[in-house]
Amino acid sequence: MTPAPLRAWLPAFLVCALAWGSSFLFISLALRGLAPAQVGFGRVAVGAVVLWLLVAVTRQWPRLGLRDVGAIAVVALGLSTVPFVLIPLAQQHITSILASLLNATTPLWTAFFVALLIPHERASRAQLGGLVLGAAGIAVLVGAWDIDGVPLAGTLLMLGATACYGIGSTMSRRLLARVDAGPAPLSAVQISLSVVILAPLALVAPAPAPGALELGSEALWGLLGLGVVGTSITYVLFWRVVRVAGATTAASVTYVVPVVATILGVVVLREELLWYEPVGAAIVLVGVWLAQRRPRAARASAAAAPTATGALAAPGALAAPDATTAPPSHATGGAGIDAAVADGTAGGGPAATRGPAPAIQEERLD
Repeated sequence: MTPAPLRAWLPAFLVCALAWGSSFLFISLALRGLAPAQVGFGRVAVGAVVLWLLVAVTRQWPRLGLRDVGAIAVVALGLSTVPFVLIPLAQQHITSILASLLNATTPLWTAFFVALLIPHERASRAQLGGLVLGAAGIAVLVGAWDIDGVPLAGTLLMLGATACYGIGSTMSRRLLARVDAGPAPLSAVQISLSVVILAPLALVAPAPAPGALELGSEALWGLLGLGVVGTSITYVLFWRVVRVAGATTAASVTYVVPVVATILGVVVLREELLWYEPVGAAIVLVGVWLAQRRPRAARASAAAAPTATGALAAPGALAAPDATTAPPSHATGGAGIDAAVADGTAGGGPAATRGPAPAIQEERLD
């Protein structure tokens, strides 16, 4: 397969990385006037409006049965409901930088739950080594040697969010295999179900701070940026990268998002970057790389078997490019995605079709 020229996919790839990397910044801004549940609800509400407008423009109206909707609702809990509240909760205790770096552990959780819940996909020694290395990286990332200084609450909340992404990505493979819908319609339905689920939580949360929803409010613009940039349009661009450049290239956005979030955290939010945070993040990302490696035979069988394209998630939900799903971001989604592609699955990007996507089916993943 002839590689696609850079100009065909690089602009969309960079937009995805910038959008999902900025999701952590947007969450920090939204939290200046809104409760975590309101941030999560507002995010999916804005994202749903944008996605349904896209569906209307393209006239790709979903035709789903009750069983399909139920399956999407289960996946939505793990990919775009629970994490979208846990991550703002976490960012009340930790910096956006640390949140984005911990979000990069999502593929580790995905690999873990795929091995646990999908019996025919046994973890290789390299994958097990990647999970162990990733766990060690998390310890370095949070400075575990200084027990009194570890931000335990924020760390556990972020890891809870990424674990949800891992479960949601794995369940999307099992539950959405026969859901016949395009990227925008599937994502619109999924995000709309998250709106319904999160609405009661947003209503019982403390009232927004005075002026939080005024036009010049940082909280409002943070929420709008999170919904428009990080939870809707970017997923469409991400799926374009998958089609044009292949799943491996698309999944590599997982490594770029934390860099963008870290730069924004330091420059815009004036957060402090501790020396061991990038060191721990590097160890985690090496673990992610190992956990995503699969034997050549397994890759061939994965490409030959029918697959379900995953649902919308945060970019960090990107998993093994040859077999497991999912963005964000959450905040990535993640930010965020969020969120990802694998055997045609896009947890970081949305889509659900019957059978593997040709662009992914043809790509060599050596």
